Amino acid sequence: MEIASLPFEELKKEKARLEALHSQNILDTDAEEEFDRIVKVASFICGTPISLISLVDTDRQWFKSKIGLDVQETPRNVSFCSHAIQQKGIMEIQDASKDIRFKDNPLVTGDPNIRFYAGTPLITQNGLKLGTLCVIDKVPKTLTQEQKDCLESLSMQIMDQIELKHQRKQLQQLNSSLLIELKQKIELQNKVLHLFVKFVPEAIVAKHLHAKEDDFDDAEAKNLTVLFCDIRGYTAMVDKLKPQHAVAILKAYYSVLSDVIHTYSGMVNQYVGDEIFATFGDPFSIPGYEKDAVFCALEMLNKLKQINEHCKEFISTPIKIGIGIHSGEVITGTLGSKNKIEYSVTGDSVNTGKRIETLTQNHPNTILISRPIYEKVKNFVEVKPWPSVLVKGKSKRLEVFEVLRKKNNL
Repeated sequence: MEIASLPFEELKKEKARLEALHSQNILDTDAEEEFDRIVKVASFICGTPISLISLVDTDRQWFKSKIGLDVQETPRNVSFCSHAIQQKGIMEIQDASKDIRFKDNPLVTGDPNIRFYAGTPLITQNGLKLGTLCVIDKVPKTLTQEQKDCLESLSMQIMDQIELKHQRKQLQQLNSSLLIELKQKIELQNKVLHLFVKFVPEAIVAKHLHAKEDDFDDAEAKNLTVLFCDIRGYTAMVDKLKPQHAVAILKAYYSVLSDVIHTYSGMVNQYVGDEIFATFGDPFSIPGYEKDAVFCALEMLNKLKQINEHCKEFISTPIKIGIGIHSGEVITGTLGSKNKIEYSVTGDSVNTGKRIETLTQNHPNTILISRPIYEKVKNFVEVKPWPSVLVKGKSKRLEVFEVLRKKNNL
């Protein structure tokens, strides 16, 4: 599509669009993980080998991020995306070889032999379309409505990232003290986002990616296993450390143990100080998740050596932890307001799991499990019964067992 051939009003809009694109200073920049993660998710959700973040410039379309395609840009006059930004919503071409607009396009008749294309515009807050998030296949296909909804949600995330990065550059004009404060907040948000993407199961992400902003009515009761892990004596330990060293310890602790949880099909639900709260059996209740949680806890103890080796330059006393595991009915779902939501797991079983973990305060590197967990794993691990205890909020004494090791035949 030649810009000069556009009607006057459309030409004005196109000039405004190009000015908005160029003002972002994103063209010809290096690849960035935030965008690469999104195209991978788009490709996964839509089941296509190719996914692109395409920015439509004056005479070219340039790819900020790409998967399944080797080139960095293509001419605008053969671009599918230059058509996609001219219409509202998603442009879906089920079979380009049968579409009069594209059947003779060199990208259809030759490499990469496009047949299917779906692109959703990247729209600024002022309504200007900078480009598209698109998915491409070499065979004809059709997206479901759910896939289209996910694609549109991802395009909004891309614009959030683009505008956030642009705002960062504008912050450089502020005085240094304000700049430092704002950058720290942005970096913290990015770290939280990174942890969310890394540790929240794809099924939960896909489930909520296309939800309406105020659609929180998804709470449900289900049986899960909850695991709580705390560093013993953490407060006293960090009081003697520089802040950056305390953060380094938490980073190593979170990173190593969260990887273990993920390996055993668990989900990190919350980090609170030095506490890790994880769940097993969510979002899908696969038989054996109680055993996964207990085996995970044993592996977490094994990984302490790695954590302590990493932190030995900061601390003289090795890090020790306590773990409590319980199983029962909980309430899961998104909670919050239109301004802030989070995926939450609540209920009496969660409180019981936390209270079991607190019983290890004077027994470092101990794993305690409740009777419901014991009944599920007694054939797999050796345990030592503890005296029953009366915990806060319970009228009946609680039976707990200390997990010692896997049984010899495992």
